[in-house]
Amino acid sequence: MAKRNRSFLPGRQKVARFTALCLLVIFAWCSALLLIGSDALPPNGQLWQLILLSVVAKAFGWLVTQFRLPGLLGMLLAGILLQCVGFVSIEGKYLGLIRIIRKASLVVIMMRAGLDLDPKSVQKLKFSIMTLGWMPWAVEMCCVAAMSWWLFELSWSWAFLLGAVEAAVSPAVVVPNLILLRERGFGVAKGVPTLVLAVTGIEDAISISAFGVISSLILITSPVVYSIIKGPLSVIVGIISGCVTGLLFKFAPDKDDPYAISIRIFLLLLSGFLMILGFDFVELPGAGPLAVIIAAFMAGATFANQGWPVGQNQVALTFGVLWKFFEPIVFGLVGAQIEIFELPLQMVGLAAACISASAIVRLITTLILLTGSGFNVKEKVFISMAWMAKATIQAVLGPAVVDMVRDSDDLILHESADIVFNVCVTSILLTAPIGAILIAVTGPKLLSRGTGTSLERRRVVVRRQSSEFTNFIKSDNSIMSSSL
Repeated sequence: MAKRNRSFLPGRQKVARFTALCLLVIFAWCSALLLIGSDALPPNGQLWQLILLSVVAKAFGWLVTQFRLPGLLGMLLAGILLQCVGFVSIEGKYLGLIRIIRKASLVVIMMRAGLDLDPKSVQKLKFSIMTLGWMPWAVEMCCVAAMSWWLFELSWSWAFLLGAVEAAVSPAVVVPNLILLRERGFGVAKGVPTLVLAVTGIEDAISISAFGVISSLILITSPVVYSIIKGPLSVIVGIISGCVTGLLFKFAPDKDDPYAISIRIFLLLLSGFLMILGFDFVELPGAGPLAVIIAAFMAGATFANQGWPVGQNQVALTFGVLWKFFEPIVFGLVGAQIEIFELPLQMVGLAAACISASAIVRLITTLILLTGSGFNVKEKVFISMAWMAKATIQAVLGPAVVDMVRDSDDLILHESADIVFNVCVTSILLTAPIGAILIAVTGPKLLSRGTGTSLERRRVVVRRQSSEFTNFIKSDNSIMSSSL
């Protein structure tokens, strides 16, 4: 009986981790207080509100996962709650900080997705990836555009802008769940996780590229001809930049360098920031995410050839940890922008109808495109359902649409931007939990479990990783001692 009661209590490791996270927050806040001053003081300091939002969102995210729901749903609810009670109101110079945080979160999640792609499966499924990487997205975008033109009476340019944002699959939902399934061996034999992850990254890059082209046409910030060719140009430049960046990891750092793990992490992180911010600066925003995921994939392939098989990559593990810090900030901020009591019920109902109909069309399209792909019926159904969740791109680009027209005096632009934002919010609240539940529940039932990839084998791998990392730290310390 005592043993059974003990199982309900958190273990020593979890308590220690929670304590460490609390200390991180306290140290960060105290440092900010000393450096920045009143902006970090409660209750009205902007930085204080941002820290409070992140902590509460993380707590709500954990609470929601106890009911087997995606944590991001709890983070959204935390943002909505804090906004309703007036605890959070980010404005002024901190709006710029929020934009940087959103770009950083995009770098982290795209890097993680790229590093977790299996090179052998990508080679095997390259034709399926090329086909599925854009056709379901294009069909859903057109469906959303047509329905939003009809239901919300948007202009065609705004309707296609909404379609481009709405059609993107969410890495925040898909990547963690697919990695978990892959670690347990489900679908690995036929490369299902790799296919889903690769298409997710490609779709996000296309969505961001299309968003940049259509938004520039709406606001006429550049010549029309350049705006039209910007999409294909973004894809070409993104592929070239990603390949060049990824090739660098074949030569630097050396695989036997005792500092290889740290150097690889910093190189990937900083190169990702450079590509995202650089291509934004030259007005090719879609090239950045595509370059990031290609660079990460090529780096991961190099690491695999050097002895780090997929799923045993300390660099990918680090980006997974970084995402845990960015996730509550990103989704908490989206929730904080939702004025729940001011959302018209008719708008929410129409948005739900638009989203649901488009999702069904996409599912049918994907099933058709998977004909002759070599997957069985269960695998086809799972792949089609795995791309239903929307969250990440909608959380980043939905508020960006509002920011885009913030300084305009045109009421029509503001109304259109509000519609796009409200549809994005409805989409996140509706599809993110459903998508996460579908992946978690149907994955073990619809996908076959590969031999030799059992949970016990995974534990052996983790123990070996821990041992290798400990040896790395010891060699690090010995080098430092000898140098001193």
